[in-house]
Amino acid sequence: MNTTTVAPLGATLAASSASTPTLREGNELLFHWADYLVLALTLAISLLIGLYYGCFGSKQKTDLEYLLANRQMKTIPVAISLIAGFISGITLLGTPADIYSYGTQYYAIVFGIFLMAFAISYLYIPVFVNLHVRSSFEYLHVRFGDRAVRTLSAVIFLLDAILTIPLYAYVPCLALEQVTGYPRNWIALIVMIVTVTYTTLGGLKAVIWTDAIQMVIFCLPLIIIAALGTISVGGWHVVWEEAAKGGRLEFFNMSLNPLERTSFLAAVIGGFFYWTGYNAVNQTCVQRYLSVPTLRAARTTAYIFMVGVALIVTFCTYIGLVMFAYFRDCDPLQGKLVATSDQIVPLFVMRIEKGLYGLPGLFMAGVLSAALSSISVALNSSAGVVLDDLWRPFAKKELTQLQGAVFAKVTCVVLGALCTGMTMAMSGLQYMIQVAMTLIGIAAGTQFGITSLGMFNPWANWKGALAGGFTSLIIMGWISVGNEIMSVQGRINYPTLPVKVSGCDPPLQATASPTMDPTVLPIYRLSFLYVAMFGWLIVMVVGSVVSFLTGATDPDKADPDAHTPLVASWLRRRQARRKESRMASTERLDLDRVSVGTISLNPLNLKQA
Repeated sequence: MNTTTVAPLGATLAASSASTPTLREGNELLFHWADYLVLALTLAISLLIGLYYGCFGSKQKTDLEYLLANRQMKTIPVAISLIAGFISGITLLGTPADIYSYGTQYYAIVFGIFLMAFAISYLYIPVFVNLHVRSSFEYLHVRFGDRAVRTLSAVIFLLDAILTIPLYAYVPCLALEQVTGYPRNWIALIVMIVTVTYTTLGGLKAVIWTDAIQMVIFCLPLIIIAALGTISVGGWHVVWEEAAKGGRLEFFNMSLNPLERTSFLAAVIGGFFYWTGYNAVNQTCVQRYLSVPTLRAARTTAYIFMVGVALIVTFCTYIGLVMFAYFRDCDPLQGKLVATSDQIVPLFVMRIEKGLYGLPGLFMAGVLSAALSSISVALNSSAGVVLDDLWRPFAKKELTQLQGAVFAKVTCVVLGALCTGMTMAMSGLQYMIQVAMTLIGIAAGTQFGITSLGMFNPWANWKGALAGGFTSLIIMGWISVGNEIMSVQGRINYPTLPVKVSGCDPPLQATASPTMDPTVLPIYRLSFLYVAMFGWLIVMVVGSVVSFLTGATDPDKADPDAHTPLVASWLRRRQARRKESRMASTERLDLDRVSVGTISLNPLNLKQA
């Protein structure tokens, strides 16, 4: 689910950071030595891959190899890396819990994912490939001809990454603390040291190949959990029947209200803008699309990514329904078995895999692997952005390829150390999590909007791009911060679907779900699914208006390759017609001159003169 669940996840994680009980069965911790072994092997494999590429392979001697693998990566591993990088521990823990609490309407986001794959394949990726740029921010420099737009977008991305990485690390550490009893700070330290080490040493090649292995590790437990859970409740038909009786099956809520938490249109349209924004222009994705040798390979990568993400979201949705069937008579939250909704999945796993030593560890290894892949991708991309977009444009002396590789590695270590400290600080700063989630949501729509403005509007100039970007940051910041403040105050609550507690021991009486405060400004209640879309829309509108007011770019002088293929085709036809028109005018002028000269040299005219 990543940051698509900004509103509910921010509050949930914040509540978790204050107090997280360890899951126990009697007086015994639920983790067995076999589970620890599985976790240790997961970390060891990732570390060994980094050591191989850093010390025994090509040793990443150039920054092109370190950051783009010399643009020679194969399609399948890159596609798997994309899937692994965008399916974080937040997805594996958050999506089933969301389905458990609010039903299946969120699943309609898979339609947005399908649309996303075609959009990025034919509208965005061709531009980056044809221009041979190394980052989405270098494209902005080429398109607008000004460093300010490139720098603004690069800084937004870097801040986004610095805030995202601690969240990716914090979620599995929180879950591991529940099942092991060890302090989350020590777990976070170990996880971050391993991730930073293999990312720094191995570069993009290590990131991609560890992602491929880690994806297997986190997909396998999904399948096992879905199967064991289905068996434990009596079969898939029981899962479906209980979900229907509990009101969890909702797919076509066609509400047009943007304030409603989830609807079909919000999931499809909002999901499309969220996923397209991150996969079309976010450097963590663009970097990997550019690591394959051809445009065709990049498109194939996008399609495989689409199918893989859709399958994982499907499995997570089904697990959410299985959990509801399993806990149909005793809701873990109201039964005080867990403190927050993000703890329901670990509890469910421990219950259904009780006695199957190693399987709980395999599931937690899956959650950990999802986090490792997301962290390593963000670190590697951030190092490249610092080098290519924040250092080289301003440096007086150009770095050699070897110096660039060393610079990127040092940057990776520094960013890793910073994010490690922030991850450990999250345990004591409850609202730091909510602030981070808010800023991440704001950044997504703004970055997407600035790049789309350049690709789709040939009249846009750098002043419009800057004005649109800053306006989006301010307005979406105001809305998102207002939403978080209202949520902290308990004034924004989305009622969950009904649950039962009659089967709890001892039996309990269900409490009413909190309701929404009607006095809250409607703009603060904007669905989290629409955040990226509104940010994009603000940039497009403001950027276009300001561009025309400050002197729009002349389409006849625009570079067609810097625009999306549809616009590029129009520009080429327009420029060709203008060129033909100018040539025709020149020919007519030449003919007129020749005619005048012929008349003046006519013997009759000379005789008359």
